[in-house]
Amino acid sequence: MTRCSLCHDWYAEGSGTHICVPAGVLTLAATRFASRNGTPRAEGDRSGETTVAYHPGDDAGDSQGRDDLLDDEPPAPDVLLGTTIGQYRLDAMIGQGSMGRVYRAHHLGLHRVCAIKVIDPALVARQPLIRERFWAEARAVANLLHPNVVTIHNLGSDRGFHFIEMEYVPGGVSLRESIVRDGAFDPIRASTLVRQVVLALQAAHQSGLVHRDVKPANVLLNTNGEAKLADFGLVRRVAELERAGVPVAGTPTYMAPELFVGVPASHRSDFYAVGVMYFYLLSARLPFASDQISQLVIKHQRDPIPDVRDHDTAIPDVVGAIIKRCLAKRPEERYDSADELAAHLQSVIYQLRDTDSLIREALDGIDCFAQGGHDHYRIVFRLPQDRLQEVYVDVSQGPSGERLLSVFSVCAPAEPKNFEFALRLNDRLSYGSLSVRNVHGDPMFVMNRTFARDHVCALDIRAAMLEIARRSDRVEQQLTNIDLF
Repeated sequence: MTRCSLCHDWYAEGSGTHICVPAGVLTLAATRFASRNGTPRAEGDRSGETTVAYHPGDDAGDSQGRDDLLDDEPPAPDVLLGTTIGQYRLDAMIGQGSMGRVYRAHHLGLHRVCAIKVIDPALVARQPLIRERFWAEARAVANLLHPNVVTIHNLGSDRGFHFIEMEYVPGGVSLRESIVRDGAFDPIRASTLVRQVVLALQAAHQSGLVHRDVKPANVLLNTNGEAKLADFGLVRRVAELERAGVPVAGTPTYMAPELFVGVPASHRSDFYAVGVMYFYLLSARLPFASDQISQLVIKHQRDPIPDVRDHDTAIPDVVGAIIKRCLAKRPEERYDSADELAAHLQSVIYQLRDTDSLIREALDGIDCFAQGGHDHYRIVFRLPQDRLQEVYVDVSQGPSGERLLSVFSVCAPAEPKNFEFALRLNDRLSYGSLSVRNVHGDPMFVMNRTFARDHVCALDIRAAMLEIARRSDRVEQQLTNIDLF
């Protein structure tokens, strides 16, 4: 006999019949990964997102005597829909998993919409420890207050039903559903969403938590199209994972190679799942897939990392490099931290964005006149006392081949009598600088600031344009007392 370290139930070793769902998962020894003829198979949705707990060494192929567990049965009538549980009215079911159901609900006291996850009472009856595990996970995640994490607000029990109250995400479409409906994302959108998931993981890792089930089905998109990492059902503290006997859990198509041989999950195994998800968002395909679980494990552990650009040649090399580092076979070759991965993704986003969209975002809501395009722009700002100031934005190539974005404004003619003034002013300036530039054949004093084009965001450009306009106008008033530029 063997005792399951998840639910502490005893089961016959090699029987392949033990069902264990303390964290909302099924063991590979039982289940939709075991076919009727005893051959492992990967079932579930087309993206391979069936979540399991995997005990290294289990015989995943023996389902003898339990064919009844594999039959697809119609869902039981929902006795909770339309009723009240605790202080919540359950208005609609919005999700269902192996642990229970999720409802859109109305908080009767606070008059707000929320989501209620109710654990299946039958599971609690069979395995009472499930409730404590359910609540322990809720308490762990409740301390994660981050814009890209679905917030846990409360937990409770009523009439034998155990539940947690979560943030309701309007829209609530998962990344997987979005890919199935609309196809692969463009590199900017994919990189932006993956970075938001990484920022959520950053908060979890800093709190000592490992998610263990990062995948598109567990990422919701709100009405603004922003990612919210959800379903922390497999989350564990790092200290707990380091103890012997904690089984591997996750979704096999998103699991890191080392997990299949019993190495504890870590932040680097979360990054591996991020790499698989990044690949999937860009190509609508999985980097490693097989109908046979044994073959899928081998692919994760031994097959060369595929190049996502084989599916779309428009994907930049730098994106492929990030994916390959995330999917490295050896954990130590992956990213060291979520900070590092998020920084690389941000750099990619900046590189991929065209200058036109950056300028449009930078000028959003500002009273100005703008013209130009293709890396050359002229913007006229309205200033106090009915004054106007022209600001230019140019993108050029630096001496080492790097792209530079320059924000500048003409202040006054560069007359020798004003050189001393310019030197004194530069000594006091903490933002930008005053230099001499040839403008239409004449030397002019110019207030400017230069950025690395591939590392600048719209907010930085906006701040630079407004500050350069203000300072240039002040210099113009001091040197010419007119409003010419």
